[in-house]
Amino acid sequence: MAQLSRHGQTAREYWETYRPQALAALGSPERQEEHFQELDLRVTEKIGTLTTELLQKLPAEQRAMARRATRSQAQELVYAEEIWLEKEPGTEHREM
Repeated sequence: MAQLSRHGQTAREYWETYRPQALAALGSPERQEEHFQELDLRVTEKIGTLTTELLQKLPAEQRAMARRATRSQAQELVYAEEIWLEKEPGTEHREM
């Protein structure tokens, strides 16, 4: 099995902490691993695509300097959509 990047590891940790019922509903540990590998790839691809889209909106001379900040912005937006899903009741007080 492929190793998860930090995106997949972050998602797994978030689900273990804040979405344990949804995690259990995925089924076997193998199915859970498959889910996080797919999520990892999807998040990585979306961050790359969104970073490129955001950078293209900037004047060419600003792109190199803005790359890191733009990637962080893209990651934040994608995480909000793909990883930071609604916390299950009773988990709100937990900390990762």
